[in-house]
Amino acid sequence: MSTNVALESFEEDDVAGAGGEDRPRPTPRASLRWIGLAVVFIVVLELTCRIEDWFRFRTPLFTPITSQSDLMVRDREGIHGRPNARFQKWVMNGLGTRGPEATLAKPPGSVRVVVVGASESFGLSESPGMEFPRQLEDTLGRWLARRCRTTGVQRFEVLNAALPGMSLPTIEQDVRNRIRRFNADVILLYPTPEQYLDEEPPRAAIPDSAADSHALSPTRVLYPRIIARARNEAKTVVPDFVMTWLRRRGTSAYISERPTGWRFTSTPSDRLERYDADLRGFIATVRSLGATPLIATHANVFMRPGAPDPHLLFAWEKFYPRATGPVIIAFDSVARELTLNAARDSAISVVDLAPRLASANTVPFSDFVHFTDSGAAIVASALAPAVLTASGVGESCGIR
Repeated sequence: MSTNVALESFEEDDVAGAGGEDRPRPTPRASLRWIGLAVVFIVVLELTCRIEDWFRFRTPLFTPITSQSDLMVRDREGIHGRPNARFQKWVMNGLGTRGPEATLAKPPGSVRVVVVGASESFGLSESPGMEFPRQLEDTLGRWLARRCRTTGVQRFEVLNAALPGMSLPTIEQDVRNRIRRFNADVILLYPTPEQYLDEEPPRAAIPDSAADSHALSPTRVLYPRIIARARNEAKTVVPDFVMTWLRRRGTSAYISERPTGWRFTSTPSDRLERYDADLRGFIATVRSLGATPLIATHANVFMRPGAPDPHLLFAWEKFYPRATGPVIIAFDSVARELTLNAARDSAISVVDLAPRLASANTVPFSDFVHFTDSGAAIVASALAPAVLTASGVGESCGIR
């Protein structure tokens, strides 16, 4: 009985305390103090993030450019790089190409090579200055200095006009409308065939001549950078199986909203035909400008020997939910053959990068398709002899 009495007494006291008469309630001033501390904490985190970006990448503290997508602009010529823009390690020059400053007029005694493509060419995971277009320029410079006889060529200049997400029709549009003014000697394409597995096949960008697309709203300087930083940091600590579960869940939810039969379970022939036609159209456009087209086959991590990493496959599938993982791999493989055939039929040079990267001793990919520093170096080394040949100085460099 004494125990029950004690418990009842305790419960009565607890209820009395819960009524608030004996426990002090927070005052409005105290609540404001906690809110103020939270605001200060967030502001300090945001300022720390911006200062780190300035020290690491010289990103201005108050820039309206907050993501890679802001490095692009859509105007009357279509989509292309935003001149003199920078975001973290990605820096655009006055021509709207990634890399060091360049003039519209080709410097005397130089061979100008323009690289076009998507994020694999633009550079995603590599260290600054280690994306393959920059390494290609260095490699060509070493060839010119050590192995080439007198040719009248003083340097090779490589302009990186690629952009994340650029499809083949949009690339052709950019070459036809804007890159034609660069007076390129060689235009090098590294295509991304799996873009043709998107919900709709790629089409050229719709030009926007009505708006001043170069201007970004001044209010964008207030956009918190800490959000993207926190999201990226979270991805590094979440286990692969958890990320895979989240991706599969998201993809399944997306597919469930589509009609039956919407998903590709085999390589769609109409999309392959579209890729082939667009590739041949690109070659024709480059030739019409008086430049020499050069293309390379697309490669992915699943072309390497060994069992494919299921986590990477699901990550790739998330970008193209209309196709299963095996279909994406198969489509890329068939597109490689189409690329080789188009080059042969058009009598132009092609570099088959896929087998070279598949047999590399180092790990050339940082994910399913993007390169590591060493992978970009392999690409640059493989492309250099073809660029020398396409530019007409191959024989002077001992290339036959």
